[in-house]
Formats: sequence, structure tokens, C-alpha cells
Amino acid sequence: MFIDLRKITTITCTLLASATASWAGQINWWVTEPGYKKAQELVQKFEQANPGITVKLQSNPYGGLEGKTLIALKSGSPPDLMEVQTSWVPSYIATGTLEPIGDTIAKTTPLDQFVPAAISSASVDGKLYALPFQAEALAMIYRKDLYRAAGLDPEKPPQTWDEMIKDAQALTKVEGAKAQYGYGIAGGGSEGQGNTLYRSLPYLWMNGGGILSDDGKTVIVNSPESVKAVTFYTDMYTKYKVSPPSTLENGGLELRRLFMSGAIASYQGTPTEIERFQQDAPNLDYGVAIMPHPEGKQTSALLGGWGFIVPAKRANKDDTLKLVQFLATAENVGYYTRTFPAVNAALDLPRFADPRLNGFKEMLKYGQPQPAVPGWLEITNIYYRHIQEILIGDSTPQEAMDAAAKEITAVIKR
Repeated sequence: MFIDLRKITTITCTLLASATASWAGQINWWVTEPGYKKAQELVQKFEQANPGITVKLQSNPYGGLEGKTLIALKSGSPPDLMEVQTSWVPSYIATGTLEPIGDTIAKTTPLDQFVPAAISSASVDGKLYALPFQAEALAMIYRKDLYRAAGLDPEKPPQTWDEMIKDAQALTKVEGAKAQYGYGIAGGGSEGQGNTLYRSLPYLWMNGGGILSDDGKTVIVNSPESVKAVTFYTDMYTKYKVSPPSTLENGGLELRRLFMSGAIASYQGTPTEIERFQQDAPNLDYGVAIMPHPEGKQTSALLGGWGFIVPAKRANKDDTLKLVQFLATAENVGYYTRTFPAVNAALDLPRFADPRLNGFKEMLKYGQPQPAVPGWLEITNIYYRHIQEILIGDSTPQEAMDAAAKEITAVIKR
């Protein structure tokens, strides 16, 4: 059956224009489904403080949001305010459809009070194009009960890569009816590319490597430092066998389920895991620690987060900026975020007092943003494919990263 893509695009843009149509005094605000209820409460407070201005909320699922946002921005009739992952912002900036809002935010909260990497992730050429409200970095989550059973001290989680492998080997027990593995890595899953990137790229940074140089102009994914880190990451599955056979199917969700069941004793997780454990496994005996690092070097993390963007072609110009200023307070950022706030002062709020969050707080200090370069999504897909080649056994780490470097070089030279 022939499908006319031009008609589909026209219909999509028409629906978006209808959904985002505004009139004087109304702000159209797109939020994600998990944030909808809190957004309703913030809207109520904002409208009370600003008579004559109303806010219309639209709730969006995570699935397909990146593309849906891009279509809305290009449609010419976008909503006035949109919730997006900060890692998407550079690609939106490249379309010329966003308005810089750094000066607007600074009227409420000075930019130096934000997590530096959160500001960097939403900035290009010194201009800030999003209000970061959420910042998070992965930390190591481990089962204290399994550590005790293996003769390890649960109050002394591994600090270095060597200690990490040693502990993981002690925690791996594949004999008997129930297999247990020491450390779970991401190698696939429904969102395999993102899950694998967030969990493996920090190892490259810890060791002085990476995918690209700091200026984004040179490919370094096949440098000795990078290859050593990739080898360390993949060896947990291919050489040491401390990661489960399902590794090529494991993303964040799968790793959490394996952890709760006792099939893996440790893994990299997000702050949202704490809430999930409280709901699904309230008696789970676990700890949170900073990610182990090479001897003599410091740890690292790929900063994740969310923010609000303001389309340049929005219908409601001035009132939208009032809403941005309202949302930029430490109190409102701390209230709306689902993990950690991007404003440092908000970390003092009672909801972040759980001592088990301390490991995640510590990792924020080492968070780095994804490179703000054109083609980054394509670059990370290349990297992910070649990581999988190593896990499958089709290539050595050096061979895989050499091949990845060649493909990535072609991307950045376009």
C-alpha cells in the first residue's frame, strides 16, 4: 500500500497547530506525563499570582517526544513552553527555532547557582536556550545483603576498577538453581543506545578518553585510553563473566528488575530507582556509592536531565517569559524535578534528605554534558553498534573502535 508521507506531514502539522493555538493571555505548556500533576499545582500558583493569564497544559508520553517536539518547532505554530531532555536541546538550537532565555532565568536565579554541566548541556556559543530543572548522574547501586553473603564489607564498596572486578567475581555464583552475577552492564534493551551510552561513556572519560575531543573536532574513540575503557566495560561480560547472559537485552528497566530479584548484585542506576525500590521492594537492603574509577584517576558521569525550552515563534511572547521566571526559583525547580534539581540550593529541600541519595549527589559533581555537536545522535548510534559487536564476539575492542572512528569521522566532516 502506498503511503503519501507529504499528506501525513501536513496532517501532523495541522493537528499540532490546532493543539497549540493560543489566544491573548493564554500560555500553552507541554509537559511530560510524569510531571503533569505537579505542573497543575504550579499552574494554579502562577495563575493566582498573575491574574489575567491562563495556562493550558498538554501531557505528552516520553515515547516519540523528541521527534514530536521537533515537528512542533518546525511547524511555525509551536506551544509557548515545552519540556524536553536537555541532551536534545543542541539539535533544536541548530534549527534556529529556539529563543535564548538565559537573561530571563537570571532575573530569578543567577546562572552560577545551577549545576554547571546542566547549563553547558543547554547552551551554544555562550547562550542558554533552556531552563534546566532536572540534573542526574548514575551511581553504583549494590545489594548489601549479597555483599555480606559473599564475605564482603557492605560499608566498603569498590573504589577502583580493580576492586570492582574483584568484588564482582566474588559476587558471581552460577552454580545451583539460581544464578547470581556480580555486576550488570547495559548492552541492549528497548532503549539500548541511550542506556549503553550513559553507562559506558563515563568509563572512557574516567580514563582520559572519550568519543570526541573536547572541541568536538577530533575522533578519539579508538585512542589507547578509550579502547582500554571499552575493554574494561565489555570484559565484564565477555571475559570475566560477571554480567548475566541477558546482557545484550538489558537496559535500565531490565537491570533494575534483575537487581531486585537478586540475579545481579550491583549496577549503574539513576536516582529514580530509590522511589521504585520503595514501591516494589520496600525491604531491599541496598547501598549507593560513587562509580569506581581507574587507580589514581577520578570518576565521571554523563549528566542527564530535563529542561524547558521557549520556541521563538510562540504565540504568547511576554507571558511565557513570566512563567519561565516563576519556574526558575529554587523552590519550584526542586518541587518539579523527578530526580535531582538543577539548582544547587534546591538540594537542601527536605525531599532530598534521604542519606541513600548522597551517592547520587556526589556523582553530580563529576557530571559532564553530552557534546553539543551536529550529528551526535548518529555518532552515538555508531558507537553503540560497535559496542554490541564486541559483546557478541564479532570484534575485539580495538577493531570495533577503529571501525567506529572511521564512521564517526565521516559524520563530523560533513
